[in-house]
Amino acid sequence: MRTVRIIILILVIVMITLVAGLYYAPRFLTYSTNYARADAVVVLLGPDFNARQMHARDLIHKRMATYLIIPAYNKIYRNEHGDMKSLNDDHPKSNINKDSRRVMPRYYEDTHLELMKAKKIMNYYGQKSAIFVSSPYHMRRIQIIVDKEFNSFSGLYFSPTPFEKAPVEIWQLKASDWKKVWKEYIKIVWFIFYFPWAE
Repeated sequence: MRTVRIIILILVIVMITLVAGLYYAPRFLTYSTNYARADAVVVLLGPDFNARQMHARDLIHKRMATYLIIPAYNKIYRNEHGDMKSLNDDHPKSNINKDSRRVMPRYYEDTHLELMKAKKIMNYYGQKSAIFVSSPYHMRRIQIIVDKEFNSFSGLYFSPTPFEKAPVEIWQLKASDWKKVWKEYIKIVWFIFYFPWAE
């Protein structure tokens, strides 16, 4: 009888843990911080890039930063009196990548590679603070990678785009939302797994 009670108690604890995990899973991913004026806005690539870019440009127009960096495309822009001037001719790829390895390991996650490139661009321009912009469900992974890669920087902020829907209440999530959530957790676990062995 006592053994049955212990088994029931364990099952109840497991069920409560699973339900709590499901409830908080989407909410945990939608990480954000308050932000202050920074050197640059860094926008990460993704399926709904227009929504991310709109928010990044809004931040620039609100004068929260002077520079806009899109590391996936190796692009950097400077806001000059409301006009976005491309600085790509000012920073040839060979200058930014001169100290980097020629071939990155294939197991590196794409967002990790983008953030490493953003760090090189920021170092090239002497920038030390940034507002990172992406989809809401993408933000926790960005924060985890930034914490590992940008430890010598200060003033790091995280602002998900408000132009992309990302429900956090589990009864509001569609199957496509759950797919995004689980993919994010898989990618987070993969990054945590390989980062200690990253070169």
